[in-house]
Amino acid sequence: MSVNREEIKEIVREVLKEEREKGTVGLQTGELTNEEIYNELIMPVDTNIKLSSVILSDINKERIRDFVLEMKNYQKLARFGLKPMNRLLFYGDSGCGKTFLGKALCNHLGYTMLYVDIARALSQGNVAMNLTNVFKIANSGGNYMVFLDECDSIAWNRDAKDSESGNVRRATNSLFQLMDQMAPNIIVICATNMLHRLDPAFARRFNMKMEFRRPETNVKEIVQKFLRPEFTLIFDKEDPITERRTKMSYYELQDVAERMMKKAVLNNSTRIKMSDIYLDIARQMNIKTSLRVDLDG
Repeated sequence: MSVNREEIKEIVREVLKEEREKGTVGLQTGELTNEEIYNELIMPVDTNIKLSSVILSDINKERIRDFVLEMKNYQKLARFGLKPMNRLLFYGDSGCGKTFLGKALCNHLGYTMLYVDIARALSQGNVAMNLTNVFKIANSGGNYMVFLDECDSIAWNRDAKDSESGNVRRATNSLFQLMDQMAPNIIVICATNMLHRLDPAFARRFNMKMEFRRPETNVKEIVQKFLRPEFTLIFDKEDPITERRTKMSYYELQDVAERMMKKAVLNNSTRIKMSDIYLDIARQMNIKTSLRVDLDG
């Protein structure tokens, strides 16, 4: 069961009250209002994101099916002393769907996302306390997903030397303990673009790892996934040159789809031509497309 925004705000207030009674600051250094802290913690989940709209490799589709099945039946597993695979590590290129998948999973499972940008929290100081309070909220009842973005900012190899190593190490140790003690219905997803940088002890704590790569499917299949249902894609032209040379992330192709939808709306239409999509991609990537003469002529 997901928790609504007002219920989360009340939980945040209780966490803050407890911190004040102990004489410590809130979720970040400095004094912040409940509303500011709530806005820092909570990433609204787009309820329009369906799991079926996420583009995954065949092996990742299989992993997600297994993950969803276990999380939907975690209580059944618990009766046999078994725990679901609720600690996921997403790694790979930027813009290839790590956060997008996390949001879709929240929507699919009816969870509420607690989103933490680790690099940002680290720059503001007291990241260990931030993490502790996030997990307090997650363990307060309801179904929560803790999504830690740029986790390599703290969970990097302990042999490394750094001026912030003390602060980072405290945060890493705190995260280890929090993950080890969390309830079985809580989901933790950590995302990184730099798997090689992670502490091996941290990486071992995940019971599912997923690599995200730049798309291997064709452009029209991917763009069609991002079009809203009100729009119709017209397959008027093929462009094998652009298809072959396109090296864009899912995020970049989503931008293409959004530009095309806005262009159609401003032209009082809901029809989008594939030839216009190819041309937009060619311009973005400076590709000499075979369609240029036809479209510009």
